[in-house]
Amino acid sequence: MMAVLHYLGTITFSMGLLLLLPSLASVILDEYAVAPAFLLPALGCIITGFLLQKLVPKKELDLRLAFIISALGWLLIALIGGTPYILASGVEFLDAYFEAMAGFTTTGISVLTPSELPRSVIFWRSLTEWVGGVGIVVLFLAIFAPTNVAAKLYVAEARSERLEPSMARTARKIFYIYSYLTLAAILALYLSGASVFEAVNHALTALSSGGFSPNDDSYMGVSPQVKLVTMLFMLLGGISFALHQRWMEGQFRRFFSNIEVQAILVIVAIFSLLLYLDGVPAIDAAFTTISALTTTGFTSIDVSSLSELSKYYLLLLLNIGGGYGSTAGGLKVIRFVIIIKAIEWFIRKITSPRRRVMPFKIQDKVFSEEEVFSTLLFALLYLFFLTLGTFIFIFLGHDLMEALFMISSAQGNNGLVVLSEYNTIEKVVMIFHMWIGRLEIIPVLTLLTALRRS
Repeated sequence: MMAVLHYLGTITFSMGLLLLLPSLASVILDEYAVAPAFLLPALGCIITGFLLQKLVPKKELDLRLAFIISALGWLLIALIGGTPYILASGVEFLDAYFEAMAGFTTTGISVLTPSELPRSVIFWRSLTEWVGGVGIVVLFLAIFAPTNVAAKLYVAEARSERLEPSMARTARKIFYIYSYLTLAAILALYLSGASVFEAVNHALTALSSGGFSPNDDSYMGVSPQVKLVTMLFMLLGGISFALHQRWMEGQFRRFFSNIEVQAILVIVAIFSLLLYLDGVPAIDAAFTTISALTTTGFTSIDVSSLSELSKYYLLLLLNIGGGYGSTAGGLKVIRFVIIIKAIEWFIRKITSPRRRVMPFKIQDKVFSEEEVFSTLLFALLYLFFLTLGTFIFIFLGHDLMEALFMISSAQGNNGLVVLSEYNTIEKVVMIFHMWIGRLEIIPVLTLLTALRRS
C-alpha cells in the first residue's frame, strides 16, 4: 500500500498547483483578501505532496491498486477542494466537502448560494467541474506518472477510449479538444449576450456536464440566445471525445452515423416534445431535456413545480446519461442501447439452433459476450445502489418520487433536483452516490473490499 501513498502524494502536489489558478483569479477580480484561502492550502499541498513523492518509493501498479488509488484520490481531492470554501466563506466542513465533491464529480448539486460567495470562489466552483469533467486523477498522473501507471489509472477512472496509441498522447489530445471547445464556448456565450464572468463560468460548467452557475437561479430568466448556445455546448460535452476528434478532422459522416450520436439526438427530440406537450415552453423543454440527458443540471425552470409525468420523463433521462467517453454521467447512452439490443439478441439466440453463430453487433462493431455481460452487470450494480439510496431517503421521510429523483441526480452526477435543503445524513448519502457514480462503482467496491480484508 506504500505505492498508493506515493501516487496520492502526486495527486496532492497537483492539487496544490491547481489551487494557484483561483488565487490568481482573486487578484484579477480585486479580491486580495480571499487569495490566502487558496494560497495556504496550495502551499500545504505542494509541500506535503512533494515530501510523499520523495520519501515514499513508487512501485509498479496492478489494476487493483490503480482502482484503489482512483477511489481514494477522488475522496482526497474533494477534501482539499473544500478547504477554500471554509477559509474564504466560513462554510461548515460537511457543506464544503459536499460542494467540492459535487464539483469534481460534475454533479452540480449545490448547498451554497453563489451570491453569498466571493467571485474567485465561484470561479473555483466552476474550475472544479471543468477539471473533474476530464478526470482529474488521470490528467495529473498522465503528467507526472510513467505511461504504464497512467494507463491503468485511465481504466480505473471509468475510461477506456484511446484517441492516440499511448495514454499520454491520448490525455493531451483530450485536453486540447476540451480546451478548444471551452474557448469556443466562452466566445459564443459572450457574443450571445452573457457577461464575461458568466461566459467563463458557464462555459467551464456546460462542457464539463457540471451545472454549477454563478447565478442563484441558474438559467432562469436568461435570454433565449444564451440558452441556445448553452444547449449546443451541453450536447458537445455529452458526446465522446473520440467522436469530437472525428468531426474536427472533417469526418462528419462518421460522426453523425455513430449510433450513440443518433440515439442522443433522437432522445432529445422525443423528450423535448413530451415536455412541451405537458406544458413546458418549447425552448425550456429542449433546454431541460438536454440538461438532464447530458447530466449537466442547469435549470431554466423550477423542476419541483413540474407535473409528476414530466418528473418521470426527467427521471428516465437522468439515468440514461450522456455518451460513453464524454464528460457526462449516468448509465451512458451506449450501454442503454446495448441493453435494449441484448434483449432482442438473447431471444433470437435461445430460439435458434445451438450450432448457429450469432455475433452481437451494433452497426459495424461486434461485441463479445463478455462485453455484453459486463454491461448488464454494471447496470444491475447501478440499479442496486440506486435502490439502496432511494430506500434510505424514503426511510428519512421522503416520498418515492423525491427519493428516487435525488439519488438518481447524485449517482448520475446530475444537478437537477426537486429538493433544496438536506440534513446531515442526506448529505453523506448523496456524497457517497456522487462518488460511486463518477467512478462507475467498481473502483469503490475494490477499495471497500481491500478495507474489509485489512
